Amino acid sequence: MYLPYAKNVSMKNKRVPALLFLLVAGVACFGQIMMNGKRVAADWQHGLLLCPVAEVDYGVARRVLFTHDSTVVALTVDGVPCDGDSVALRSLAPGERLDVLAQMADGSTRTAGLQFTTLPIVAFDGTTINKTTYVIVPFTVMLPDADDLVARAKVRYRGSLINNETVVKRAFHVKFVDDNDEKMDVKLFGLRNDNNWILDGGAADLLRIRNRVATDLWLDMATKPYYSADEPNARSGVRGQMVEAFVSGDYRGIYNMSEALDRKQMKLTKYDTTTLEIHGQLWKAGDRSRVTLFDSVPPVKPTGRTERYNYFETKYPEFDEVSPTNYDALYNLGLLSWRASDANFAAQIGDLLDVPVIIDYYIFLETLLAFDNQGKNIYWGCHDRTVNPKLTLGVWDLDTSFGNDWRNTSPHSVRVQPWHGVFADFVNHHRFLLRLKELDVDNFNARVLERYAELREGVLDTDALIDRFTQAVERLNQCGAAQREAQRFNPDPWLRQPIDLNSELQYVTQWIKLHMDYLDDFVFTTEHYRYGDVNKDNRVDVLDINTLLNMMLYNKMATARGDVNHDQVIDVDDLNIVVNIILELGNPVDPGTPLDTRCQ
Repeated sequence: MYLPYAKNVSMKNKRVPALLFLLVAGVACFGQIMMNGKRVAADWQHGLLLCPVAEVDYGVARRVLFTHDSTVVALTVDGVPCDGDSVALRSLAPGERLDVLAQMADGSTRTAGLQFTTLPIVAFDGTTINKTTYVIVPFTVMLPDADDLVARAKVRYRGSLINNETVVKRAFHVKFVDDNDEKMDVKLFGLRNDNNWILDGGAADLLRIRNRVATDLWLDMATKPYYSADEPNARSGVRGQMVEAFVSGDYRGIYNMSEALDRKQMKLTKYDTTTLEIHGQLWKAGDRSRVTLFDSVPPVKPTGRTERYNYFETKYPEFDEVSPTNYDALYNLGLLSWRASDANFAAQIGDLLDVPVIIDYYIFLETLLAFDNQGKNIYWGCHDRTVNPKLTLGVWDLDTSFGNDWRNTSPHSVRVQPWHGVFADFVNHHRFLLRLKELDVDNFNARVLERYAELREGVLDTDALIDRFTQAVERLNQCGAAQREAQRFNPDPWLRQPIDLNSELQYVTQWIKLHMDYLDDFVFTTEHYRYGDVNKDNRVDVLDINTLLNMMLYNKMATARGDVNHDQVIDVDDLNIVVNIILELGNPVDPGTPLDTRCQ
């Protein structure tokens, strides 16, 4: 259900002067056309008009009233002139269009196809938006069954890899402001009431929805942070809504409009402006390094007189408002993880780190195979450093997951095994996790297996994971957004691949099945397996050779057991090993030793 917003930004059922309509709506990329009082978003260049409608009205034959401002002289929809009376609209299938002909006051003629969506639409002017400074622009959110939000917002580009001119579906940071350019909170999609929002187009994701689905999964599975008794509404991830976006009159397709991960979201204690004392703190690990992996600390303890500590970026309190800041919580955890004796580490880690949340995060990363979120793309928060220095985390930027190759060189990865040994200079997990496992602090390994088994009975059930993606894609298909995305980005200029959400769903479905089998067999288990048993029948025989041959000949996504020599490739080398095992010519690995039961 979409909820209405503050009354001062609602424009539903009000007459809008033509000049104001052009200034607010035209600059924000709408055509000068309305249907039953709802704005129609326009991309004349690509021949698309789009109007949000409630699900009860979607695809239903009905009579509607089209109106327009003085820039339009005459309007014809589906061959019927719109002369002030309502017109009958026939029922439409998802993605089907009605031909629109508009005679403009300047003598020109415009044609486009009118379509409908049950998703919200956002539209704004992006001509002056840049990477570094916020620019105030008209910003409109059109809702299927509630008042439109017609407002102003400070907007800038955000992101790293996708933050360049070659990317059409760039991400945006949006901060709503009032007429005096002061912060203005708005309530969107039944989520939080705030001025701070993110627009993410999933530019690195052929499915466009991995980030949204993965974050929702985390919100459903994550243990509450250590201070949740005092802050029961604290969230370590952001909620959001899939929308369709128009930027400067250009249809940009499917976007995820979400809350921002900030102090308010994680319910960290505010800075004391009276005593000037820092309480709650928040940092973002923007890039991977030994310091952000807590595998090292600088030779000199940071003083807090810079906005960044290595690749940790200060998010709260904001550095330009509170300087110097303090990095003790990060530094002390890094020092303990890197240099402390085994005894001291085991005794103190629970005082500096929210271990139950770390257990969930470890399972979560292995489930998503989200290598790009180890040591980077993480928020670290301390609820109140004056009471407890313990750190907890929040998830962020999860689009390179569920088989999406983090290197962006081949979006369809056949890998279902964890990333090991990718960078020679880095450990491939946080150092504290490696030590928790190695030392088995407070029965850590048994706790991980117990928690994994619990989650596998619920949110991490294979069918439940697949169903999350299936439902999300079905929603995009049913409202035509999937079809519009494919038409607009085919092929995608950044990924250089055709966009086909249904095809990508098939890939993700197969990947999840194979990957969860791998986790069950090799990662979250104490069971041993028979080396070379490719088809999982507890024997090594000619059937395993046949299975390998099928993988090689038909180029199917290989199972983890098929990669017998663990070199990430299914080839003749794996076949030779199985043959040798059968012929009893030797076995390079003890048959009773699983390949992956430890975090490397």
